[in-house]
Amino acid sequence: MSRLVVYGAGAIGGQIAVRLAKVGLDPLVVEPWDTQREAIQTRGLTMQTEGGGEEHAAPVAIAPQELSEQVDLLFLCVKSYDTLEALAVIKPWLADDGFLVSMQNSINEEWIAPEVGAERTVGGVILVNGSFLEPGRVQASGSVSRASSTTLPGVYVGEYGALAGSNARRVADVLANVWPAEPVDDLLHERWSKMVNNTMLNPVSAVGGMRSAELLANADARRIAVRLAAETMRVAGAEGHPLARIMGDYDAADVYANAAGESDVVERGLAARAANVGPGAMTSMYQDVRRARKTEVDYFSGLVSRKGAVHGIATPYCDAITALVHRVESGDVTPSAASLRLVDG
Repeated sequence: MSRLVVYGAGAIGGQIAVRLAKVGLDPLVVEPWDTQREAIQTRGLTMQTEGGGEEHAAPVAIAPQELSEQVDLLFLCVKSYDTLEALAVIKPWLADDGFLVSMQNSINEEWIAPEVGAERTVGGVILVNGSFLEPGRVQASGSVSRASSTTLPGVYVGEYGALAGSNARRVADVLANVWPAEPVDDLLHERWSKMVNNTMLNPVSAVGGMRSAELLANADARRIAVRLAAETMRVAGAEGHPLARIMGDYDAADVYANAAGESDVVERGLAARAANVGPGAMTSMYQDVRRARKTEVDYFSGLVSRKGAVHGIATPYCDAITALVHRVESGDVTPSAASLRLVDG
């Protein structure tokens, strides 16, 4: 018997598990963290909605080593640095005609596909946010990338190395129970577009110790964010995925001009978004810093730096912010607005 599996029930996986359970799709939650798994087994899983309401479900939750049946559709929702460990568990149980959907940040399809096959690799590029509140409780929250646009979906779904086919459409149909979902033909284009958002916001929030609205309201944070965006866009272009616009609003030419100090149009636009972002919204990296957890910085700005080096593209802001996040992780730097000034040396 094949199953629908949510692997990792944190901020994003928890939302998926609750919504799919409520519509009767009977997701099996594979949760590596003992405390979270035991909370789901004991009390179920509760999602606090943006409007302040609650949705509750009681999906079956097991440990990775307890997985013992064929998986038809698996949503991978663990941190990027846990991907290979998860794949070692998943690979023997993924059905021949099943597929794995990375709901993660970064561009992990590059190393998922060699493990399970490109034809079984699908990506979900999420444009909404979520927070882990406590074991058994997650929160849905707004997104900076959607703050000034009502036309963007909640998630783009694409097949790795292929146009949107039946796999992408099937996944989008399932995810439509969670967020508005749209199949796309160029998964990696959307991945790089999201990488710009992640690189310009996540590490800045981690070093600055800022929620999303606070970041957008801070002049130093906005200035650094735009420069990180410009570096990421240059690397994306070198990788074969030039980005004409970011966040749905800003032309590439404006980003580059702002990063060069010739304009402030993007910084002003980011400042205007602050009022439309919920006061509780936090990037995933700032959530990790608050909980003294390892961050995904090596898969955001760190990845941009590594790929930039391959293409001979200088990435001084990505280099600096990555190093600073590591200093935050080690306790050498305290997250604060003042710490952001260390990015400039």
